[in-house]
Amino acid sequence: MYRRRVLALCGLAVAGAGCQSETDETQTVTPVPSPAVSEVDTGPPPAVTVTDAVVVPGVVLPAVDSISVKPADGQYLVLTATVEGSRVDRDAFSFRFDGSTHSPETFRNGLYRDGEWGRQFTETGGPLVFGLPETGSPSDARLSWPDGKWTPPETVRTRLEAPLPSFDITLDGPERVAEPARPTLEITVTNTGDVSGRYVIALNRTGPRIAYTPVDRFDGELDPGETESITHEGKSPYVDGTEPRAVIYRLRAPEDHNDATHRIKPVDEETATES
Repeated sequence: MYRRRVLALCGLAVAGAGCQSETDETQTVTPVPSPAVSEVDTGPPPAVTVTDAVVVPGVVLPAVDSISVKPADGQYLVLTATVEGSRVDRDAFSFRFDGSTHSPETFRNGLYRDGEWGRQFTETGGPLVFGLPETGSPSDARLSWPDGKWTPPETVRTRLEAPLPSFDITLDGPERVAEPARPTLEITVTNTGDVSGRYVIALNRTGPRIAYTPVDRFDGELDPGETESITHEGKSPYVDGTEPRAVIYRLRAPEDHNDATHRIKPVDEETATES
């Protein structure tokens, strides 16, 4: 009877200090410190500087062998930023406007700017394009990224609030040229709206002896009623003494009615062929 009672008591003590052995041995448990938390030094937060900010009705994008204008559903805010210090991804940026937050636009082939094909935002900076409503309150307008923000100047906020103006754009030049003269093209842009705004144009060329190639991207800002003329020295239909071929220029703008084509032929019409 007594033995069974002792065993039962030892069993109940398992949850406590345990039943002592006949030799009354004790064990000393050495405490194990918790593993230290490793802190990775990521360096200072990124220093982002916005060097340029424009509001435009479209952006110029490269294709396989040409450039085109992608019109905005409302308007585009195009920012040019430089980044110093820690890397910051493009997707970490956002722009607040009229009570909504907008992410940067994604263009598979990047932008066509300053003759460069496929300009993208990289770890050192680049263009950030935000598609925004055509009008809205700019009271909360700001660019944000981890550990930083930028508020656009008053001129940009005013431009974001006002509707985009319309532009009339024409393309003109000689119909024929003689060897060795080179034709001069003229692009005329007129702001037909009630507010100041920026136009964007893409120009491509067919021939001579070339299927398709970009010429240039043109943009500028005009006040209401103001007109600007852009001249471009074109290619001659006569190339290296070979058979002369017509040269065709194709203008693209955000508004379809401003798209234009101009063909320039050699003086000798009978020998002229198109590329």
